[in-house]
Amino acid sequence: MPNKVQNFLKKVRVSTLVYGALIVFVLIFAASLVAVYAVSQPNAFVDRLKSALPYPIAIVSYKGGITYRTLSQNMASVRRFYEAQDFGKIGLRVDFSTAEGQQRFKVREKEVLNKMIEDEAIERLAKERGIQVSQNEAAQGVSRKLEEYGSGEEVKKDLERLYGWTLADFEEKVVMPSLYQEKLQASFAKEVDAASKALEKIRLAQDALLSGQAFADAAKQYSAGRTAEDGGDLGWFAPADLAPELRQSVMLQKVGVPGDVVESGLGFHILLVEEIKKEDTKQLYRLRQIFARKMTFADFLSEKMRGLSILILSPEYEWNAAEARAEFRKQELRDFEKNLFEKTDGDAAFFF
Repeated sequence: MPNKVQNFLKKVRVSTLVYGALIVFVLIFAASLVAVYAVSQPNAFVDRLKSALPYPIAIVSYKGGITYRTLSQNMASVRRFYEAQDFGKIGLRVDFSTAEGQQRFKVREKEVLNKMIEDEAIERLAKERGIQVSQNEAAQGVSRKLEEYGSGEEVKKDLERLYGWTLADFEEKVVMPSLYQEKLQASFAKEVDAASKALEKIRLAQDALLSGQAFADAAKQYSAGRTAEDGGDLGWFAPADLAPELRQSVMLQKVGVPGDVVESGLGFHILLVEEIKKEDTKQLYRLRQIFARKMTFADFLSEKMRGLSILILSPEYEWNAAEARAEFRKQELRDFEKNLFEKTDGDAAFFF
């Protein structure tokens, strides 16, 4: 009988320890979820947690997506790149220890996150069309890139020095996404007649002009781009500042008479020369334009990404479905980002 009691008590103690450990684990896991998904202020412990565990930051079409850990690894490579360069020679100061430096780094993080989401979306869209990138194609892609950038050994050293990457990292982060994009872009070129809709629209604008509609009104009705609401007003241009396809047309046109339809790499144009003047030795033309944009791969990708279900779990970002981009939640960072890109001093580039 005592043995039975002792065995029973042992079982109770073991089960108590197991259940106790399980409860502690659940509590720690719940606390970590609160820390990761509810704390938006900078916190060293939370940052270590994010970089160590595979918590998702973005989910693409309910099928996995981007983890905090992968984003942290990429941002460590970005920081390493900046710190490995001597940007002082070109008058650029990179210091992430200051408040402004931390905000700049946060803007970079948002760009990297958007690139990662785009890469994930491209791979998904490609696979939906039966497009795959084989291991052999990936290896060939790495070889081409190594040849493009220089000698293989030198590139390997630079990858390690600048980004902390191996060739396997380079294949995963650069080569594979670029191969999926190339294949999807080739599929888009076959599937989509990029020019036909634009040509149809510009012909409607041309018919309206021939019927007597004022150029500014036709531009408001048919033109694409920000100048449409201003009646297609482009301002003053020297021929050298125009796209090569447009120069000859502008120089041969009569003032006040709409030109014929001209095709450029971007789309189709009808130009109106309103005035001509000389400034020093330059001949300047005041122009209006009706523009019909060809559908580009970027347009196609944005349209497809708007159709994907993308969920941002971070308290710092939100998904802008209309623009198909992650945006800052805080207005302070939005304003900082806007001011940063309005500056003309530029910034250092990196792979992402």
